[in-house]
Amino acid sequence: MPWDQLFLLERSFADPSLPGREFYCWQCLLLDGVLSAFPRRAAMLDVRRVAWAKPRTALIERLGQDHQSAPVLILEKGGGPAPENAKYANGLAYVDDPFAILHCLAVRHGFPALYPGGVAPWP
Repeated sequence: MPWDQLFLLERSFADPSLPGREFYCWQCLLLDGVLSAFPRRAAMLDVRRVAWAKPRTALIERLGQDHQSAPVLILEKGGGPAPENAKYANGLAYVDDPFAILHCLAVRHGFPALYPGGVAPWP
């Protein structure tokens, strides 16, 4: 089975326009925590960490110059149907909303689902 690729920003990064400070992306760290909680399921994904600074070459190679945001889950063909809210670039389906990514991880990879009392729009 082809492996979906999950691109996350590096766990901490600096922004040259805000010297002397360290930052993280809360969406990426949320997904990182889910991956850490379920390592056997996470092993079925191709997880890549990219630098905060652009250009993000690995994303450009897959989705094109206009699609460098992270987190993003690129859905490989043959891995199951793409969700209705999937976006498309370079012939590939992808989701870039963190809650849509969590939903795809549950549906496509057997991760537990986000509890329905949360903020996600899925049942």
